[in-house]
Amino acid sequence: MRFREEEALRYLGAKGGADAQTRALLKKAETELAACAVPRHTVLRVRAEIRGTRVSLEAFSADSPALAAHLSGCREAYLFAATLGAGVDRAMVRLEKLNVAEALALQACAASALECYADDVCAALAEACAPEGLYLRPRFSPGYGGFSIEHQPDMLRALQADRRLGLAETSSHMLTPLKSITAVIGLSAEAQPCPEHKCAACGNLTCEYRKESSK
Repeated sequence: MRFREEEALRYLGAKGGADAQTRALLKKAETELAACAVPRHTVLRVRAEIRGTRVSLEAFSADSPALAAHLSGCREAYLFAATLGAGVDRAMVRLEKLNVAEALALQACAASALECYADDVCAALAEACAPEGLYLRPRFSPGYGGFSIEHQPDMLRALQADRRLGLAETSSHMLTPLKSITAVIGLSAEAQPCPEHKCAACGNLTCEYRKESSK
């Protein structure tokens, strides 16, 4: 399954590229991921109404200045969920008991692979919307940029993610399977520049996983 080596290395905390040992770990993780990942997704197109900081997305409403700003000018949006499946979780648990380094490598590769899969789905959505003269905004997930994580269950219910993807959440709103995401994707009549990487637009400048946009 496709993943970005640079991104996986960043998740691993590797600095200055990969040595032979790290590359071997990534190769094993790639093989493991191909065997256990079952990527799936679901989307729901909804009307979007923004009044001040209040965002209404048919299935639920959220008071979020950041989300309102992100969806400014959008009359519609996609609710989106994707997962690599429970097999990845089982493989990580198994490897944690056998080889912690291999477990960490699998976790890093899976995190990057999930982003790649979501990017591919969004590219297909963008292509489908192009004849309507509509453009996609970047994904905006609960828990990110002032969009409360407490809206995670609203997203899951609206998408029927449990039935369609086997996706659920813990009492602290963590998704299960772990390698899963939900997001709101705005639809706009105007194209907007998209950040090179989602981390480049994040306000948390001290995060160890942050990736600065190249200049």
